[in-house]
Amino acid sequence: MSADVTDAGPQPAHYRLRGEVGGVSRSYALRGGENSLGSRTGNTILLPVRGVSRRHALLTVEPAGLTLEDLGSRNGTLVKGVRIQRTRLQPGDEIRVGPVTLRLEAVEREDATLAIAGNGGDLPALGLPAGDTTATPLDEPGHVSLGLLEGLVARIGASPEPDLASLVALLGRGLEAQSACIFETQRAEPVALATYGALPDLAQHRGFVDLLRDAAAPGTIRAVSLGGDAPLVCAVGAGPGSERLGVVVAGRLRFRAAEAEAVLRIVLALLQRLRPKVLAPGPAPSPALPGLSFPEGYVLGDSPAMRSFYALLRPLVQGDLPVLVLGETGVGKEFLARTLHDSSARRHGPFVAINCAAIPADLLEAEMFGIGKGIATGVIERRGKFQMAEGGTLLLDEIGDMPLELQAKLLRALQEGEIQPVGGAPTPVDIRVIAATNSDLHLRMEEGRFRRDLYFRVAGFALRVPPLRERREDVPALVESFLRRFARESGRAVRGITVKALRALIEYSWPGNVRELEHEVRRLVYLCPHGEAIDSTMISAHVVAPGPSEGPTAPALDNLDLGKNVDALERRLIAEGLAKARGNRTRAAKLLGLSRNGLRIKMERLGLG
Repeated sequence: MSADVTDAGPQPAHYRLRGEVGGVSRSYALRGGENSLGSRTGNTILLPVRGVSRRHALLTVEPAGLTLEDLGSRNGTLVKGVRIQRTRLQPGDEIRVGPVTLRLEAVEREDATLAIAGNGGDLPALGLPAGDTTATPLDEPGHVSLGLLEGLVARIGASPEPDLASLVALLGRGLEAQSACIFETQRAEPVALATYGALPDLAQHRGFVDLLRDAAAPGTIRAVSLGGDAPLVCAVGAGPGSERLGVVVAGRLRFRAAEAEAVLRIVLALLQRLRPKVLAPGPAPSPALPGLSFPEGYVLGDSPAMRSFYALLRPLVQGDLPVLVLGETGVGKEFLARTLHDSSARRHGPFVAINCAAIPADLLEAEMFGIGKGIATGVIERRGKFQMAEGGTLLLDEIGDMPLELQAKLLRALQEGEIQPVGGAPTPVDIRVIAATNSDLHLRMEEGRFRRDLYFRVAGFALRVPPLRERREDVPALVESFLRRFARESGRAVRGITVKALRALIEYSWPGNVRELEHEVRRLVYLCPHGEAIDSTMISAHVVAPGPSEGPTAPALDNLDLGKNVDALERRLIAEGLAKARGNRTRAAKLLGLSRNGLRIKMERLGLG
């Protein structure tokens, strides 16, 4: 993968078709040679929409150009509004295949090639059932929608495992059933894996019992409708021995039974394909680094910078040596403080964090040390963060922003091993203290804003976390992890991310570090049309635009539109200000001559998030 991402030089154009299919935005990459378009499984470009013939048209990509040929379809093939039998195509041409309109686009090779596969890259394409007519209108009421099928497929393909609870709920709602269930048979008895609504007593439904007892031929799925007081539509598949997967919905559906059976057959076919994921969780991953236990959600870095960092981290897990974690905003300082805690002998005690910059100075002392009993009428006794962390670890985040008067009290607490609650008696505490900051504490000491004696008390070992721009090799792993997490969160099928898009993410300096990258990938997942890949056109403008030091000093203007050129200049100056301030927006605002709120408003207007 890395070879594809770093290989430079102009690449020949590829092509894709883009448009809405059944109300869902889709894109289809064209391969060299013949690309068939039709509504049945087996076509290169599958358009499972009524009104598209089984084999509707043929699009041929050759060195000499692109040719589109109608294959005798019932509803015809049109290019730029004119019905054709055979014609040459150019990028930008609008093609109408039955009721579906697609536009032909030229794409760079790097934006047509996946660098990272997502959760929608290996799902089987589902065509219309064999009995469907191609003449049925696209939006005929009373029929199962393509959107329902898209949602079901997305949930089945969710990473790292199918989202059964969400799947069965969508199935029940989509078919307007009273209840639904995905089950596994064990010794001819159904065992529910996920349910929706209040199921009838399936054991008392004779037709359902008979269906389970009937042996299905290997590799087949049997779908039937069962009447009675509680009508059922069921699909049961073959499996090893007496174990089989099945799906059942109950209630009087507004859809035809044949359509409901087809939906259940599709769901079950995909679940059987992913059967190991459905029925058994994968083995727990072994620790990548002996002696270190990382919190859930942390993505291990494998760059030289992070390998060196982990080598420094490992010997610090034992004992109570105070550690000062240094790093820019968004590098993951709290994650790494949690790693120290989770890897230490204190891991069974609490991990408590307090942000020294987020709490007003007059309240910070009470938050840290607590409030004693009877300090004033109506004030109740309250434990502080030091007491909450008893037996565990306390993280003092952004310690560089702690007021000077409180620094003296913190120093005494660390020296004596006891705290003085506001209005209360001294109380001993047994904790390990980890401090973190994105500030230059040496500069603050020179300016008299941070006590030297406190620095040496909290910095038993100073550990600097590398910024993301110093470990660009870790960006692909981070992107892949975020992509899969947010695809699952949103219930969207994302085919992956292209080479060109990944290159842009790798080359950007990320002044907000891992946190900024995480937010960008989340935005991309929600922006990406369902079932498509993230390409470079979707990435935020400030990420793909060259930085202030990369572009020419006085670029030639394509036009004299003052608004557009002012916006471009503001984007570049804000990016430079954030880079110089190492992602600290308050400091960047001062450099730019703005208030922090004014900077936030400008960034929102310019789409810099």
